[in-house]
Amino acid sequence: MLKQRVITGVILALLVTLGIYFLNSFWFAHVSLVIIILLGGWEWGKLAQASEAERWIGLGLGLLLAEAMWFLQPPVWLIGSLGVIVWSVLLYHLFHYRQTTTYYQDNPHFFKILGFLVLLPAWYSLAKLHDLHYGDVFYLISLIAFADIGAYFTGKKLGSIKLAPELSPGKTREGMSGALILTFIWAYIGFWFQHLGFGQGLLWMLFSLLAVAISVAGDLFESMMKRQAGVKDSGRILPGHGGILDRIDSLLAAAPILTLGLVLMGAAGA
Repeated sequence: MLKQRVITGVILALLVTLGIYFLNSFWFAHVSLVIIILLGGWEWGKLAQASEAERWIGLGLGLLLAEAMWFLQPPVWLIGSLGVIVWSVLLYHLFHYRQTTTYYQDNPHFFKILGFLVLLPAWYSLAKLHDLHYGDVFYLISLIAFADIGAYFTGKKLGSIKLAPELSPGKTREGMSGALILTFIWAYIGFWFQHLGFGQGLLWMLFSLLAVAISVAGDLFESMMKRQAGVKDSGRILPGHGGILDRIDSLLAAAPILTLGLVLMGAAGA
C-alpha cells in the first residue's frame, strides 16, 4: 500500500507540475474543470448520496454553469467573495456538528446543492489564479503542503487538545498552531522576495494565513461528508490515495480566499 501510494503521489506531483507550468490559461481552466467539476462533482454526488441519475444531471448542470462562467467572465472578486461566504457558513456547521446530528438526514438535498456552491467558485478562482500567474498556483499548493507538514510534526510531538474530535480525532490545536507558524514563515519569505509595498504585504500575509486556516475547514468538511455517507474515501480513482476530493478538499476551500486576496493586492498596488 505504501509503495502504491508513493508511486501515485510522484506521478500526480509530476503531472500537476507540468500542467501548471506548460498549459495556457484556457487549457489549464478546462483541465481543471474536468478534475474539479466533473470528477470531483461525481464523487461529491456519491458522498451526498445522490442517485446515479441525479449525479449525471448534476454533472451536466455543473458543466453548463462552468462554461457560462468562463464565457461571461464574472469579476474574480465576486466569485471569490461567494466562496468565502460559503465557507464561512460551512465553518458554522463544522463548529456545531455532533455525531448524533440528524440535520443532514432530515435535509437530504443540502449536500447536493452545496456541491455547486463549493466546486464552481473553487474552480473559477483556481483558473483565475493561474491567469494572474502560474506561480500563484504553485504558491497556493505550497501553502497547503507546508500547513500539512507543520500540522503533522507539531501535532505528533506536542498534540494533546483535539481540534475537532467529532470529525477528525487525529487533528489537534497544537498541530493547527504549527501549521500557521510554518506557513507564516513561508508567506513572509514570499513577501520579502517580492519586495511588496506595506499595504500589499499586509494583504499577502493576511490572506495566506486565512487560506491555510480555511483549508483545514475544507479537509474537515469532507470528513463530515464521508462520515455521513459511511465511507472512508471519496472514491478509488487514485490508487493508495482514495478519490479526487480526498486530494483537493483543502484546495477547494483555500483557492477562493487566496485569489480574492491577490486581486485586492493588485487593487492596493494600483
